[in-house]
Amino acid sequence: MKVCERCGDEISTRDGVNYCHQCENDIDNDKKNKHKEARKAKEEMLKSLGLVKVCGALGGTYWE
Repeated sequence: MKVCERCGDEISTRDGVNYCHQCENDIDNDKKNKHKEARKAKEEMLKSLGLVKVCGALGGTYWE
């Protein structure tokens, strides 16, 4: 019998997978939200320095 490390529910998953599907999705969403918040904070800091986000000729973006 395996149990989810996060919520304690009984699970039937492969070896090495220690979370239920709901907890796995929650963890992925938390990672995405943290990445999104960090990106927004970085962009706000660059804007406060007076920089402008520009699209490059080859499709990339940069600050100038």
